[in-house]
Amino acid sequence: MKTPIYFFKWVLFSLIAVSVLFAACEKGEPITGDSKLKVVNECDVSIKIYFDGTKLGSINSDDSETWSVPSGTHTIKGTCSFSQDYEGTHKFYAGKTTTIRLELSKNGKSNLIVSP
Repeated sequence: MKTPIYFFKWVLFSLIAVSVLFAACEKGEPITGDSKLKVVNECDVSIKIYFDGTKLGSINSDDSETWSVPSGTHTIKGTCSFSQDYEGTHKFYAGKTTTIRLELSKNGKSNLIVSP
């Protein structure tokens, strides 16, 4: 019994669609605005940063990254593979940079925290 060509086209289309969706999930979404978010990663591992649930990007250990973001009150989330996530609400003002420093807590627990 021959397999119809439509089946192969469907399989090929499905594989391409899944690949595109997977690649889109790994990249940061373009967010722009009139203020800036600077995140300083003071951890020994890379972290991923989310802005209102949308991934902005990743930051290598002992590095920082700055993004243009809209002003207002927004939720920032930092994640790394073996610690509790950090999530907090921050205010962003037009023309200003809000800086967040993330580190692993020193109390024996693996928690991402905002350092003073």
